[in-house]
Amino acid sequence: MINYQHRSRGFTLVELVIVIVLLALTGLFVFNYLGFGAQIFRDTTERDQLVSQSRFALNRLTSELRNAVPRSVRVSVADSQRCIEFMPILASSQYVRIPRPGPPSVSNVPFTAIAPTTLDGLVGGYLLVYATTTQHIYGNATQRRKEVTGVTPPVDNLVDISYSPNTFFVTDSPVRRYYIGGMPISWCYDETSRGLYRFEGYGRLNNQPSFADLQLSTATSAELMAENIYNDLNNSEFPFKVFEATLYRNSLIQFDWRFRRDAAQEPLEILHEVYIPNVP
Repeated sequence: MINYQHRSRGFTLVELVIVIVLLALTGLFVFNYLGFGAQIFRDTTERDQLVSQSRFALNRLTSELRNAVPRSVRVSVADSQRCIEFMPILASSQYVRIPRPGPPSVSNVPFTAIAPTTLDGLVGGYLLVYATTTQHIYGNATQRRKEVTGVTPPVDNLVDISYSPNTFFVTDSPVRRYYIGGMPISWCYDETSRGLYRFEGYGRLNNQPSFADLQLSTATSAELMAENIYNDLNNSEFPFKVFEATLYRNSLIQFDWRFRRDAAQEPLEILHEVYIPNVP
């Protein structure tokens, strides 16, 4: 009779320790590999978001500035150039006749103009004729700026514009151009929250309102347009600069925005220029 003996075999303690160590090293490698990939994805997503929001704010402000009344753009050096203000164009065309200083046949004529593209929303706007400085546009004097009180329906593509105060215009435009501007708009950089805000509804003011003034105004609506801006105003990193128009150059507005992600020291500096035609 044949007797078979079966021997039970297992793993030694050394073999178990080796296997555990190898599994730990493999798991650590796989975890680090997956974590590295997730970090790359996270960084790429955050960079895309930073670029997208900066592009949105840049395109929006550029579009609004290109529709601004010439010579209406201003920044305040006293407020570290953190805010830019301008008056948007509601309508623009050419006039046929305007009241001017002189005899009644000249000073008592109505303001007759070629009808603009739209007549909606013009009442309450500012009628401007050859306003060549910010004081003409925002100041207390009304020789070149009036407030629109009514517009007649077009007849043969001509309209009469009534305004207040009902006085003559002190000068003509060389190209007989007029603008109707809306309520001013401001874009401001908040160094505390690192945000870029858009303000409107505060009305026309002789002196440009500061960022603090706009924050305290109850009639002002504020919108956050961009985040993660790290301009150092104490180091002359001013977000807005305005170069006035000359006989040989249009008005030039320059943006200098320093974006950065919260989790990384990766600056994204945007330098952008916008030209506004010098045709008051």
